[in-house]
Amino acid sequence: MALVLGLGVGDVVDIADYWIAVLSVDSRKTATLITKDGEKIPVSSKYETEIAPTVWVQLGPWTGKRQLKLLFTAPRSISITRRPGRDS
Repeated sequence: MALVLGLGVGDVVDIADYWIAVLSVDSRKTATLITKDGEKIPVSSKYETEIAPTVWVQLGPWTGKRQLKLLFTAPRSISITRRPGRDS
């Protein structure tokens, strides 16, 4: 089963000792993430993208111009958590 996180532009997700942030929501079906190394990763609602070894992400249902849902698939042994943000 996938983990679904609701995120906004600028929100950060920690994946073990790695992190990604939402850089932009580009359309209803695409968004761009950025890694701790500065790599930009396009994600889509049509396919999964590997963002770390054994960690896959896909864009979920459209929620708005600055909000999105990301679906993460990874082994249960990998910790995936959203960092507390501006609204926390």
